[in-house]
Amino acid sequence: MLVSDDNKPPGYRGVFQERDFRALWAAHALLNLGEVMKALALSALVYSRSGSPLLAGIAYVAGFLPQVLGSAALLSLADRLPTRPTMAGWDVARAAGAAVLALDMLPVPGVLALTMLYGLFDPVPAAMKTALLPELLGARRFVPAQSLMNITVGAAQIAGFAVGGGLLALLGPVGTLWVVCGGALLSAAVLRLGLRIRPSRGVGRAAVTPAQALATTWSVNRALWADVRVRRLLLALWLPACWIVGAEALMISYADEIGSPRAVGALLTAAAVGMLFGDVLVGRFATQSQRNRWALPLSVLLGAPYLLFAAQPGIAVAAGLAALASIGFGYSLCLQEPFVSAVPVESRGQAFGLSTSGLMSCQGIAAGLTGVVAELVRPSVGIAMAAVASLVCTALLGRVLRPTP
Repeated sequence: MLVSDDNKPPGYRGVFQERDFRALWAAHALLNLGEVMKALALSALVYSRSGSPLLAGIAYVAGFLPQVLGSAALLSLADRLPTRPTMAGWDVARAAGAAVLALDMLPVPGVLALTMLYGLFDPVPAAMKTALLPELLGARRFVPAQSLMNITVGAAQIAGFAVGGGLLALLGPVGTLWVVCGGALLSAAVLRLGLRIRPSRGVGRAAVTPAQALATTWSVNRALWADVRVRRLLLALWLPACWIVGAEALMISYADEIGSPRAVGALLTAAAVGMLFGDVLVGRFATQSQRNRWALPLSVLLGAPYLLFAAQPGIAVAAGLAALASIGFGYSLCLQEPFVSAVPVESRGQAFGLSTSGLMSCQGIAAGLTGVVAELVRPSVGIAMAAVASLVCTALLGRVLRPTP
């Protein structure tokens, strides 16, 4: 169980004082930068060979689609394999996969199949990484560390689009994939040299066969879900946020609805800036007691501004509303300490993986349902209805989101 004092927040400098975190953070940045560049390169490669926008789009997301299946079947490995060899070894495997793709010998179906195969195993090292943070940093520095990791993902995505686009223009898809290969090897070296060896958290020998991994994963998932406290926290992490992601999925069609299709970038950028601000506010400046008090109001803030989209505001007002609402995503950071305290240490990696995969699934469902509403009525109504759904979920989960003594 994590025990935290309520002194002045340690800030990001205090987090970076931990050598192992510096290595973990650098590898995390390289991973996310490389994944964005890889997705761009694969999309360009498949499009150049097939001429199909559909196949190019599938190539862009092919690595993400199998992650939910991998989370359902393999997450027990996150607690039953040693962290440093597994994470560094997976980066070497990612480098090998990028090299195979860079050789440009596979047919398009082979490219898609290989990308999906890697996506199947991605949740395991990702869950390991998140579960390692409270072990490395303790309660007081855990939330700032998680905030930094969130910010790094956003920054790496922006940099990945910029650098990846430049590399595509300069080197083409194949050359870009070789750069991705080199980045994965560098990430492996950072983990191997910068991260100290730690034993696995799970009890018993590693589940190494598919049948063992599946059985253990489902057994632990059932145990986690049966715990009322864990279940409520998972629902609180998933439901208010997923509907707002569904609302964001309608931004392109909303911009077209109000006659400003080229301004969609302003809406999405504003939402990203708001999320970044929320992460910094909660992760860098809030004390533990403030995070305890802020979860509920931030969750309300996440949905409330989007109600006004029913009035079809112009781009400037809509961007301001999106930025304001996205600050509310910081509510999830407020729930991280209670979540870590609620789950058993030996299942921590799987618990974080379950949280991530469940959120991805809920986001997909919410995006689909808001899309149906937008088709039946109009995008602005779909966005407003998503906001209503988010606020209803917040109200139903108020017991979890309210301050605890």
